[in-house]
Amino acid sequence: MTATVGRHLLVTGFEPFGGDTANPSQELAKAVDGRRVGAVAVRSLVLPVHHEGVEELMRPALEEPGLTAVVHLGLAGGRARIALEQVAVNAMDYSIPDARGETRRGDPCVPGGPAAYMSTLPLRLVLDELTADGIPAYLSYTAGTYLCNYTLYATLHALALAGRAIPAGFIHLPHLPSMVAARGEDEPSMDQALMLRALEGALRVIEAAG
Repeated sequence: MTATVGRHLLVTGFEPFGGDTANPSQELAKAVDGRRVGAVAVRSLVLPVHHEGVEELMRPALEEPGLTAVVHLGLAGGRARIALEQVAVNAMDYSIPDARGETRRGDPCVPGGPAAYMSTLPLRLVLDELTADGIPAYLSYTAGTYLCNYTLYATLHALALAGRAIPAGFIHLPHLPSMVAARGEDEPSMDQALMLRALEGALRVIEAAG
């Protein structure tokens, strides 16, 4: 992780989970760490697949001065296109154990918090950019109820409580081809180089819109 100096855009990814040895969100976050997008530096964090660990890392990151936008990345197996998530719901409900072996059933992300938050990134502009570049993508209205949804909800909630008008959102990525090969299953994938190109395009749009 690079040191943050001045205005910066935060990109996060997740560690591998569920028996996988790779996670494209982690690889993409690391790939853009330290770059510049226009006049803004990119800082990256790799998050653990556990809500308390996410909160511990994100809380100080969201309080840093100079933060201009937050782009969370995560893995969504079974999706063939890059998913630009529009909504985060106040629910944690998953049977797949997280990094600490825990599961959740109908728990809120934030007790007493709003039922949902809408992403504040310019996702339709991002979709237009990716489509023009020939990259499969779509607007999604379900980020699930696992750690990806939690991360988006907790981020938007923290920013709202702090009164910080900082755009934030979540992008779901397909499996890498190597992950599909290792699983030996018939499911969609996307090359990492194409996903990186998509992230670069998204960051340009987000920085320009800010």
